[in-house]
Amino acid sequence: FPGRFHALDLNYGGWLYNSNYSCELSMVLTGAAFIHKYYTYLYTHWLPQAIRDKVDEYMNCEDIAMNFLVSHVTRKPPVKVTSRWTFRCPGCPVSLSEDDTHFQERHKCINFFTQVFGYTPLLNTQFRADSILFKTRIPHDKQKCFKYI
Repeated sequence: FPGRFHALDLNYGGWLYNSNYSCELSMVLTGAAFIHKYYTYLYTHWLPQAIRDKVDEYMNCEDIAMNFLVSHVTRKPPVKVTSRWTFRCPGCPVSLSEDDTHFQERHKCINFFTQVFGYTPLLNTQFRADSILFKTRIPHDKQKCFKYI
């Protein structure tokens, strides 16, 4: 599962959600994330209701909300523990993320969550922990981000 990142849109003046390939990430998708169960408690009982309502309204952005919460509590960026390559599933049905409104909603979520929190707790990182048990060949054109592996 690839990392995601947020970026400031200087023309618009708000935050953008970005899923393009980058050396940096500030969010991990929760579909394959490992978190302490306490964060699920905080999500349900401490995270402002307005954020949970926005997630319900869009049926989207729960992963962004969880990344905001964990980054706010820990003051640390996420740790990506997998390869950076895109997961391909040719036999999978069409996903929600293929709809253009999906990304527009995610832009809106980051800006709304920032407004509710009063700041953007997401932190960028280039750190990635790869298992040495998997022999991943890194194509020559992809080595520019990780020069020493």
